[in-house]
Amino acid sequence: MKVELKKAHLSEAKENLICVFLMQGEEPPYDVKRFLHDVKKQRYEGKLLQTYSADTRNDAKFKHLLIVGLGKKEEFRADFLRRAAGVAVRYAASRKENEVAMHLPSNFIARNELLGMVQAMAEGALLASYKFNEYKTKKEDLFDVVKAHIVSEEDVAEGVRLGTIYAESQNYSRRLDEQPANVATPRMVAEAAKRLAREYSLSISVFGRDRLRKMKANGILAVSMGSAHEPLLIRLEYNRGKHYPLYCIVGKGVCFDSGGISIKPSANMHEMKYDKSGAINTLGIFMAVAQLKLPIRLVGLMPMVENMPSGTAQKPGDIITAYNGKTIEVLNTDAEGRLILADALALGAEEKPECMIDMATLTGAMVVSLGRHAIGMFSNDDALSDALIVAGEATHERVWRLPLWPEYGELMKSDFADMKNISEVPEAGSITAAAFLKEFVGETKWAHLDIAAVDMVKWPHPYLDKGATGIGVRLVTAALVSLAKKK
Repeated sequence: MKVELKKAHLSEAKENLICVFLMQGEEPPYDVKRFLHDVKKQRYEGKLLQTYSADTRNDAKFKHLLIVGLGKKEEFRADFLRRAAGVAVRYAASRKENEVAMHLPSNFIARNELLGMVQAMAEGALLASYKFNEYKTKKEDLFDVVKAHIVSEEDVAEGVRLGTIYAESQNYSRRLDEQPANVATPRMVAEAAKRLAREYSLSISVFGRDRLRKMKANGILAVSMGSAHEPLLIRLEYNRGKHYPLYCIVGKGVCFDSGGISIKPSANMHEMKYDKSGAINTLGIFMAVAQLKLPIRLVGLMPMVENMPSGTAQKPGDIITAYNGKTIEVLNTDAEGRLILADALALGAEEKPECMIDMATLTGAMVVSLGRHAIGMFSNDDALSDALIVAGEATHERVWRLPLWPEYGELMKSDFADMKNISEVPEAGSITAAAFLKEFVGETKWAHLDIAAVDMVKWPHPYLDKGATGIGVRLVTAALVSLAKKK
């Protein structure tokens, strides 16, 4: 679907379906007010995402009207427009309308906020239009809305452009992350990264098992020992060789996580295809950054493996030496993400970036601590944390900072090696995992984003369909935009 600006008055909209977003108690625009005959009968009050629909009976240029409530004015935030746009697009799809027009509600929005609100509308519409139908065979049963117009008399084309870049980059990640493990092998993801590099003039290197052995990236090698698929490390770079500030993104890429010898319960194990979300989101971020033409250099490191049980798999009790020389006692082979990230973070630190951000579906404990509405953030730098918090509020991909006190690091010390990969105290699992990662970043300014609670959705959402979410793409992109402006 495409989102376009239609610079016109509401009365000039000629699409079959037009959607108007109203605050609770707000007076409707004159052009639609005359069609609100049975508001009381439909019990429409303007509550958030409450809808009212009516046919115009050929008494207007548009044929059908949808009103979507935005709730109380004092509670309004930009994400309500994302949600309302998502409701509008899905309503259009249910009516099998090829096009839908959405009116920009500018009467309560300050002029300096218009572009951001339009961006939110464009994002909501495009994110809601996404469907993963690649493996559906009855294509005649599928329907997609082709175009969404944002109707406004204001010149807000830049908001549409930005919303399109952010949302399409997120949808790109969602499509790739949704691929099942028999398709999305480490090699397949590397090929996707190569296509992205060609399209956006990125530099790319892909290191296989032999190169990883020479590098002594033993964390990546150890996790992959039980799999028939070769481990790979993907390195992407944007604006290589240019004199811009350098930033680094590291993404966990476990194409399927069975738990290895410490095998997971069978219930919901199919969801472990999403254990590559951090790496896939990294590709989406590169797609967005390249289109935005940010004045930065960006390096992305994506260790891609499969964690499987076999006669050659790593075993509980094994001791490995990570890339930076630290020894790790593997007490649980299902705590594998931190092993591959250890090598990648140490490599990233060698690049000497301004800061480094990693994304990982790292711990199930994150779902317990924060539920499904926030990303757990851990950092050694306040300014970087603040940038991610602000970006999280703007994108509604919110983060919550948790502590990294020295006491948590003490829990990761091993009796037989420098460290162990899990704490033997059944507490603070997400924090101790972050404390483990902190040992591999050196003096680099760093933030760890544990996206294990938000990488997928199971229940209805106003603009995210069931499955992979791509959450983290817009968040980190917005943070990089902010950081670039400060340099």
